[in-house]
Amino acid sequence: MKKKEAIEKMIQNSLKMNKPVIGVAVGSGLFAKQAVKGGADLLLALSAGRFRSAGIPSIGCMMPFANSNELVFDFSSREILPKLKDRAVICGINATDPNYSHEELIQKVRDLGFSGVNNFPTIGLVDGQFREWLEEKGLGYDQEIEFMEKAVAANLFTIAFVFDEEQARAMTRVGVDVICAHFGWTRGGEKSGKVFSTINECLEMTEAIFAAVDEINPQTYKMIYGGPINSPEDAYYFYKNSQTIGYIGGSSFERIPTELAISETTDKFKNYYKLKQENKHLKKELLKKRGFDEIVGQSVIMQDMYELINKVADKDVNVLIQGESGTGKELVAKALHFNSKRCLGPLIKVNCAALPPNLLESELFGHEKGAFTGADKRRLGKFELANHGTLFLDEIGEMDVDLQAKVLRIIQQQEFERVGGEKTIYVDVRIVCATNVDIKQAVAANHFREDLYYRLNVVEINTPPLRRHTEDIPLLCNRFLEEFKTKYQLEEKRLAPDAMAYLMECAWPGNVRELKHVLERAVILSEGKYIRRDDMVVEEVHKAKSVAKPQTYDQLGSDLLATSKEHLESTYILGVLKACQWNRTEAANRIGISRRTLYNKIIKFNLSMEDQESME
Repeated sequence: MKKKEAIEKMIQNSLKMNKPVIGVAVGSGLFAKQAVKGGADLLLALSAGRFRSAGIPSIGCMMPFANSNELVFDFSSREILPKLKDRAVICGINATDPNYSHEELIQKVRDLGFSGVNNFPTIGLVDGQFREWLEEKGLGYDQEIEFMEKAVAANLFTIAFVFDEEQARAMTRVGVDVICAHFGWTRGGEKSGKVFSTINECLEMTEAIFAAVDEINPQTYKMIYGGPINSPEDAYYFYKNSQTIGYIGGSSFERIPTELAISETTDKFKNYYKLKQENKHLKKELLKKRGFDEIVGQSVIMQDMYELINKVADKDVNVLIQGESGTGKELVAKALHFNSKRCLGPLIKVNCAALPPNLLESELFGHEKGAFTGADKRRLGKFELANHGTLFLDEIGEMDVDLQAKVLRIIQQQEFERVGGEKTIYVDVRIVCATNVDIKQAVAANHFREDLYYRLNVVEINTPPLRRHTEDIPLLCNRFLEEFKTKYQLEEKRLAPDAMAYLMECAWPGNVRELKHVLERAVILSEGKYIRRDDMVVEEVHKAKSVAKPQTYDQLGSDLLATSKEHLESTYILGVLKACQWNRTEAANRIGISRRTLYNKIIKFNLSMEDQESME
């Protein structure tokens, strides 16, 4: 049995994780197990749940078919409590049962192993003259309040269904753990009882009830139940706009999904094939879009590359992608895969430079158990995993020559054996390779097999260095800024004109990867909405885009003036840092700049305590 303290701890953990507390009203062991599997925090064993399990609307619990308490005790003791001993199961108790005193009901609840109680069926669900007669005979809501007060004294976890402020105040005064605003029978499906209110009317009712609770004890947990709520979106509306910590439901989890499932399943049997074909087509189109979405650039040289990718993608030929580091070779490989006939198959990547030859062989071909020391079980290789898909061999130029021969055999015969194995395995794999070395030179130097080169290089795609399409830098920057905004949860930042001009002038030997790194650092360190030139830190060797031209007298004078200004500024900053004993916060305050700007200038001028000592 899950004790009261354990339930309270569970609720607190859910609140800390910003998750709602979910209670499910069940009437059978099957629904209870499924609710737990789905993540229910609380199970409420209610007579209404038993009627729903039999295909009868929840309102059946108000009819004289059986004694409600006996019904709940029976199915709970047989189907739920023995099988879900570590779960919080709350017993729905009819407090006006003439067969039991309140004390006997509480003792029965404890003996069976329930964690708590809930007032159900409640007089709040009865309308009109009949309810007045029950109240007059002493069988009204006061009996429920009295019972819950005794349950609180017995240290049971208590959930009180209330229908108005007066009931909420009364239940809060007796110290129940949860006040649950009950909206009446759940709407939806083919079989629904009367619904008390619309969503907005229920929200007004919730606010009034919870305000009444807060008058007496704001620490009381608050939840909602039933009514027009029959979807997660409906419940979320209340999470956002009220104090509720969660939702308790019955029909929303049982009856309505079951009814909908029958019609939906019938429809699937009727239209499955057609939908499958349409979904397959849509998935292919989405994958194609995904393949090209990651590549950024509208320059002529990039358009030429896109055209070549489109021509080659659906042709089942091997492709060699050549280009400098950081030019997006892997993105081209993705575009080739997702625009090919193999797009629904796997795309497997192997970095040939990351592993020594013996490990790379096992990585590519797999191995049998006992093939070498440490091979304690069979492992599938990347060629096997990429069957009916694409294998992307990155840095193929770094592959050992002996291993190249085995790769050549797979390309020619589409077969191989695992390391330490004798069984021949057949695969259907398209190979896309990438390298940043000149393969022709590697062939000439006998570092790469010529026959393998021609097998891999059926079509060659060259990724251009960034210095050849600098007109794409603004597009790249916009993409990266949007990415960093989401990644670091920052406000939108833009590049100031001087910063953009600076980026356009750099040589970028590290290509797009280097640009992204520089921009990411600037986004983190810059202040305000704009990233300025001073926020950029680019290696000195990367700044000149071309060989320096002879300077005119005016240019030389301008450069000297700029150099003098920088020297004066760096000397001044170093002096203030010394006076403040390198306390950057104090130094920034003296200079009249922010601490981050000071930090950027220290990096810009490469200042250190050693500089201070050399000046002295």
